[in-house]
Amino acid sequence: RSLWIIDDLGVIHQLADAKGKGNYLFKPKDTYRMGGASRSGSLTTGTNHPSGVMTYFNLEDPTDKKVSLSYLNQQGDTIQKFSTKKNAEKNIKALKVEKGANYHTWDMRGEGAERLDGMILWWASTEAPQAVPGSYKVVLEVEGEAPMTQNFNIVPDQNAETDVAGMQRQYNFITEVNKTVDKAHKSIKNIRKINDQLGAFQKQYKDDESVSELVEKAKDLSEQFSEIEKALYQTQNRSGQDPLNFPIKLTNKLAHLNSLVSMDDFPPTQQDVAVKNELTQQVNAELAKFDALVTQEVKAFNDAFNQQQLNYLIVEEDK
Repeated sequence: RSLWIIDDLGVIHQLADAKGKGNYLFKPKDTYRMGGASRSGSLTTGTNHPSGVMTYFNLEDPTDKKVSLSYLNQQGDTIQKFSTKKNAEKNIKALKVEKGANYHTWDMRGEGAERLDGMILWWASTEAPQAVPGSYKVVLEVEGEAPMTQNFNIVPDQNAETDVAGMQRQYNFITEVNKTVDKAHKSIKNIRKINDQLGAFQKQYKDDESVSELVEKAKDLSEQFSEIEKALYQTQNRSGQDPLNFPIKLTNKLAHLNSLVSMDDFPPTQQDVAVKNELTQQVNAELAKFDALVTQEVKAFNDAFNQQQLNYLIVEEDK
């Protein structure tokens, strides 16, 4: 006594078109814009249907070949790309393939805001929003061969309590939030790199009276950069419990809005928009301070450094 369900027969329906073709990209079936996830490995329950665009493709022989899958909107803009040659700098994620049949699921999201290593945020999301219902493309590229393209649709959840226009407003809202958070986090990364260099300079020349003013300037600059970082991010966080003791800062507050608005298909409320605009203004004010320090103070420091003809690298003699 059992019930067997054969799911996603689209691949079988397309077998006639794929016959005799070594590499082939099957047309994905319509995908609902909804949450959920697939989890396997349980000894007592089945495996849920995956949440995302299920993409099937066949590879004749991918050995030593670069293979990539790209998901695009109808304007041809790449939303997310996966490749056997991962490239984090270009936001190209890893793709595992093998000879014969292959399967990949895209979660309908692009690249979110950068989240620095070790960063602890309270109830915050830096994920990109799910794609809005509409028509999209998937492109399979196998090194040495012409790209293969298939169109597919993302459709709204029939139980959603908003329309596609509302989903678009949600998408735009989260994208704007992520843009500000991403810029702030990248600035924090630069602040830390600059402070590392300023710290090394102070350590190297702390006993040199001829450059004492420059050493003091380095200390002052470092403190100003640190104040900007502390306004953007709670630097005292060391564990997931620390936000209970230390108040969250600007980027955490913005990323918390991402978490709240992305909980369902609802568009942002007027209050959401008002809070986002206020926080964005405060973040931009700190970033303006950062830009001013870089373009003015750092430049002046570098000019003074060059005038002193100081050694940047010093090799200590063996003792």
